[in-house]
Amino acid sequence: MPGSNGKLYLGIDVGGTNVKLGLVDSLGVMHCRGTTSTPRLKTPEKIFGFAMDFATSQLADLPMDGHDLVGVGLAVPGVLDTRHYVLREVVNLPGWHGEPLRQILRDISGLPSYVVNDANSAAYAEHSLRNLGDRSLALITLGTGIGCGLVIGGDPYGGDHGCAGELGHIAIRFGETALPCTCGSRGHLESYAGAGGVLARLKRLIGQLPRKSVPESLLHADVTPRDITDQAEAGYQPCLQLIEETAQFVGQAIGMLGQTIDPEVVLIGGAMTFGGGGTTTGQRFLDVVQETVRETTLVQVGTNMTIDFASLGNDAGVLGAAMVARQGCQP
Repeated sequence: MPGSNGKLYLGIDVGGTNVKLGLVDSLGVMHCRGTTSTPRLKTPEKIFGFAMDFATSQLADLPMDGHDLVGVGLAVPGVLDTRHYVLREVVNLPGWHGEPLRQILRDISGLPSYVVNDANSAAYAEHSLRNLGDRSLALITLGTGIGCGLVIGGDPYGGDHGCAGELGHIAIRFGETALPCTCGSRGHLESYAGAGGVLARLKRLIGQLPRKSVPESLLHADVTPRDITDQAEAGYQPCLQLIEETAQFVGQAIGMLGQTIDPEVVLIGGAMTFGGGGTTTGQRFLDVVQETVRETTLVQVGTNMTIDFASLGNDAGVLGAAMVARQGCQP
């Protein structure tokens, strides 16, 4: 592993469905990947034990000598207490709430161990890829919900109570006409730009149109954002309008984020990027986000902020966890 100094870091990305694993060198190159079922193992102890067995097995199979596992990073969903490294709020991980995760991981691995929120882990991976140093980055994930990972001044940032970056619950509309949010409040970004919010807006939009003019794929009960993207790519105007409005909502929220922390880079990822940079629809979505940010922020914020699509996909959580361990192990 030329240039990587032989040191490897184990990244563990725990989700409600799967655990993703990887051995990553000091240059951020992942040398092997693995996955297992979260519900099958359930507890932190069993999952961490499985991860260490994976690392031991993969180390033995690596083709080059002189490599050592020197640190372990763990990415977890939910509200992470960044002082005590326990989850104060988490969905789909029964038995993890309140557990001293860093101590358990350290005891099982016998190595320096670090814990980070999964959104911040993905953001830190993208930050490391771009060699941003002490500059700041926000990674917004658009999907069923809307998350946001933060790296401020070069370090992952979870806030004093683990809730920094909850961009999905920032209010972009106010008053009784604002859409209700699943959290009980109104007007939150997630209600407008999360998958459920976009599909609800689609239903209201096409409900005002003659049924014969609506493509069949949009009338199915199981219509998805992908169907919206496909119809927009085909030039169907209501879907193009819907995507542009969604971009405006996202841009307004990013503008608020920009006025608050003024990051160098904001990336957009997740399943709701409308094809991303590989489609004209996705590129138009990004263009409108950028235009909206510039229109709603101070010129020093909007014109100096780079807004783009995320690039690491499903590897981001594992890479970021490993990179957090690398950072922690540095003298």
